[in-house]
Amino acid sequence: MPVITIANQKGGVGKTTTAVNLAAGLALRFRYSDNKDQRVLLIDTDPQMHALMALAFGDHSAPSQESLAALLTQMPAPSIQGMLRVAQYHPNLHFIAGNRTALTEAASRLPGLLNKDMRLSLAIESVLKDYAFIVIDTPPNPGDLLTNTLVAATHVLIPVETSYLGVTGLQSLHETIENVKSAYQRDDLGVIGYLPTMVDLQRAESQEILDSLSSLFGDLVLKPIHKSADLAYAHSAHMDIFNFRPPRRREDGALRSSSRGTQDYAQLVETVMKRTEFARIMA
Repeated sequence: MPVITIANQKGGVGKTTTAVNLAAGLALRFRYSDNKDQRVLLIDTDPQMHALMALAFGDHSAPSQESLAALLTQMPAPSIQGMLRVAQYHPNLHFIAGNRTALTEAASRLPGLLNKDMRLSLAIESVLKDYAFIVIDTPPNPGDLLTNTLVAATHVLIPVETSYLGVTGLQSLHETIENVKSAYQRDDLGVIGYLPTMVDLQRAESQEILDSLSSLFGDLVLKPIHKSADLAYAHSAHMDIFNFRPPRRREDGALRSSSRGTQDYAQLVETVMKRTEFARIMA
């Protein structure tokens, strides 16, 4: 069962947009396929909770003892099953409510806790079998919260803004991933791909960055997410792109739309399924 951490140690590169739309797209993909019973879980480890706001605005927050922070800090940890909530637009997409203050405090407490880097992994262990995919959004900075998401993950998806500043955080992220692989004997933790985001091909800089990424990472560079007003408006409306600009066709399992943003993330859904071999399992 794939656990996909969306990571980049730079802010503003599209991590949250990618986490929300990947999770929503996977959930929708399952609903209109022969695998209707498959479910997706989204976990937001960023105290700002922007991903949760897109899933269930108004129901995204909880008292600290009922939030993700409790799973990360309490000993023994509370039952995760009692914390699961259903997204507003997708009955097969679940999430764990957050608490901004409590999660910020949890990040400062983690260094002094037993198994500080494995708290998230241990918290979700009992529900791994219940979900086809778990998608994890991350804060835009290094630290114990990010390390927890990498230890819990089977795959890492790295959004990269197509600007010269957008690739500056990659080296430090690579070092963090390698440290986790070494410290926890996680040679199986692999990068599923580098996802170019906010791509505007009318700007020469964007094409230069795409070419540079291709030369560095080859087939690991995924098809890009183009700059789209629909994606910005969907975020402002606290919605995923698949509800803001619904696909025209879904019945055959594929997601088709005239919206560029919906097309791009539908394409990412198919790529992720193939690269995690989930498409083969569904066949």
